[in-house]
Amino acid sequence: MHRATMLARRLSFGAVAAMAVLYASHPSSAQRDRAVRVAVGETGGAQRQALAGAISEALDRAPDVRLAPAGRADLVVRGSIVRLERTRVAEGLEVRCEVSLVVADARGGAVRAMLRGRAGARGGTDVARLQGNALRAAVRGALRPLAQHGHALARGQ
Repeated sequence: MHRATMLARRLSFGAVAAMAVLYASHPSSAQRDRAVRVAVGETGGAQRQALAGAISEALDRAPDVRLAPAGRADLVVRGSIVRLERTRVAEGLEVRCEVSLVVADARGGAVRAMLRGRAGARGGTDVARLQGNALRAAVRGALRPLAQHGHALARGQ
């Protein structure tokens, strides 16, 4: 009987501990509201729609960043594709992409950060797929500092 009581206590303690961990790891509404609101601004180059989509996708997936309309944003990300090259390799094609992004204050336009990202995709002959993969990876790489330091950038630090 004593063992059953001890086992029940341990199980209930474990359940309470698990619930506490789940509660602590779930973002509260206050934490979600503290997310930096970022809008996608102008994009340049021949692939501007694809770049805008890649920026939106990367911002939407970044922690502590919320994609917002320009009027409600703290920061605006603008950018262009600096380089997009295709070369033949043994496995098919290789696409290299380089992007340049500017993070600016939404009110006033003060530049907060200038970011660059590079990436490549290789294999197969589907150029559109390879270009999309390389572009998305370059944008994710460029926006990594925003995901890590977005609050400081929004405060102008």
